[in-house]
Amino acid sequence: MEVKLLRVTLDGKDLVAEACKRTADSLRDVDKDKIIEMLIANDYSSALEHIYFTFELKNISIAIARELLEHRIASHTARSTRYCLEKESGFVIPPGLKEEDVNYFKGLMKNAFENYSKMYDYLIEKGYSQSKAREFARYLLPLGTHCTYIWTVNVRSLINFFGLRLCVRASPEMRELAKKIHDIVVKEYPEIFGKIGCRGINMGVCPENEARPKSCPLQGIIPTKKEVLEKMSMDQKACVDVLKRQIENL
Repeated sequence: MEVKLLRVTLDGKDLVAEACKRTADSLRDVDKDKIIEMLIANDYSSALEHIYFTFELKNISIAIARELLEHRIASHTARSTRYCLEKESGFVIPPGLKEEDVNYFKGLMKNAFENYSKMYDYLIEKGYSQSKAREFARYLLPLGTHCTYIWTVNVRSLINFFGLRLCVRASPEMRELAKKIHDIVVKEYPEIFGKIGCRGINMGVCPENEARPKSCPLQGIIPTKKEVLEKMSMDQKACVDVLKRQIENL
């Protein structure tokens, strides 16, 4: 896959700082870097939405293009299999597939694309229009088919994206994509993204709990959410009850 930065908000730190200074007199004379640091540390992230990035995500699979749609606070434009003929399309080899099995995988993918082409040609011979032939033949395309994607996303949504997709439990291809995007944005705004990683890093606790794999490099460094709650003097339900009583007494 290839990730290319197409657009980024210029002077984004100035814009965010200016927006924050409208919210509180106490921030009027605070340096913009201090404001950014405070926003990241305290998760006051709505102001970070003023900074946008637009990426070209080239040769990702249709499989993770579908996963990207789960990040809804973003703008999504993808290559359409309805309007593009996919006879010459490439495909993604799943990261982690053993080398001894790659050729077998390639053979099956070749068959899939041959069946797609056969279906398209058959429909054309039967008198279908090109648009109808593409429409019907595309149902034979595998999830590994290459897809080019234009993705516009703000900083707040990117932080959420990294928290989920840099986790070792993320699908390998999606995690590779997240790493490539992360490398780009760190260069553009190191003050914002320099300390951003998976949710365990961002939150100080890992919410994966029992699902956290042994391969996680943060084992023994960052506790799970369950471990933290078990060490609290009150359990989570007791804390909720205290909060409810406080609200009732307002």
